[in-house]
Amino acid sequence: MSLLVILVFAGMMFIPVVSAVNDSNPTPPGWVGQFDEWAGKKDMSEYNPVVTPVPIEKMDKETAEKYPGVEVIDSDIQFPTNNNYVDAQKSSMKAVKINFVKPSLKTNSEAKALVPTVAPEYGYFNWYWTQDTIVSQNVIIHNFGSTNASGTVYFVSIEDGLSSTATFTDLSPGMNCSVNIPFQVIGNYSSVGIKPMGLFITVDPSNTVTWSGQLALDAIEKYNNDASHLPDPDSGDNLETSDLYHFPYNDGYAIILEAAAAGDNTSSPYDTAQKLNDYVFNKMEYVSNELYSLYAASDLYIINHEYEGVCDEHATMDVTFSRSLGIPSRFLGITWLNETGSCIGHAILENWDGNSWIHSDPTWNSFNNPQIYNHGNNTHMYLTKYTDADDSRFTEDPAGDGLLRYEDLVAIPLGELPEYN
Repeated sequence: MSLLVILVFAGMMFIPVVSAVNDSNPTPPGWVGQFDEWAGKKDMSEYNPVVTPVPIEKMDKETAEKYPGVEVIDSDIQFPTNNNYVDAQKSSMKAVKINFVKPSLKTNSEAKALVPTVAPEYGYFNWYWTQDTIVSQNVIIHNFGSTNASGTVYFVSIEDGLSSTATFTDLSPGMNCSVNIPFQVIGNYSSVGIKPMGLFITVDPSNTVTWSGQLALDAIEKYNNDASHLPDPDSGDNLETSDLYHFPYNDGYAIILEAAAAGDNTSSPYDTAQKLNDYVFNKMEYVSNELYSLYAASDLYIINHEYEGVCDEHATMDVTFSRSLGIPSRFLGITWLNETGSCIGHAILENWDGNSWIHSDPTWNSFNNPQIYNHGNNTHMYLTKYTDADDSRFTEDPAGDGLLRYEDLVAIPLGELPEYN
């Protein structure tokens, strides 16, 4: 009988000092509780509960009147591409500079005087949207015509068909002006995920469209974590970035964009988390070599190494995707005894849906089914939360390489939780 079994039966909590991975002891250093083998990868999705996704309601023009500054755009507005591009040198992590191609001007002087040509030159656009907040979008417009121009600039969530506006007045020929648009992200009439951004400009008095286009970078919409929406029950601990989870820093946009694509068009944390679980299961390749058994790899390391790893790498990617979309998520280690008496080790996560912690196992494609580990007469499912990953905590291992020992994480034993046993 293993040491873990003896201490579990005795009702004791312990954090053993364990040796490195070898053939007889696969327990990674710093893991709470020793185990004999990893659980491996399998597809247990057939046992997942079936839950109908929450439908997304589109806003109509009558409803839009309740939101000052919000307009439902006409379906005939076109948003051509390739008339703008990202200025990578002058973009921050949550705002991107977009440069616009100079429009082709009319050569007929009479037509040119009749309708001033107002178009954007460049702008700074916030791409990381939190539901039920106002996101400031700033654009510099230019009057390419020969007469003064007044009109409106529309910033649009193309998918949702909603816009916020700002006006300009008496813009002289050849002059620029800065227009700030307070765009409202309305959670009840939207979904999380990828949000193509659009812009169009009209001039008075006939509201003639003088420029329109889809921006060269998509926005990403996430859940709101304030007290009235989806707060973290652990005061933000389950939303933090760390040396395992790197959004929105470093390669943050790429990570968040991948998460947004995986969870696109969902409108409840439960539905989003389930789609992320399924995505990670299908994206990751289970590779059980000494490196992945010994270390917990960061999200960036995993992405840069062909999405390989064991269960803790699967859980890491699911946690980073979930947190990047505003879903509080916690990384858990779990051990249990199988029917032969061997102790099995595994890594999973839980997502907070606003009311309770939802089990998620992307290595097994299992979701909201914590009793799945009882299959095959398994017993004594023991869980530990791992948090506050800091690659410099364990000084005998190189810091900054994206490979963390479990000594680099803070372990909080949760014990044999009833929902798993």
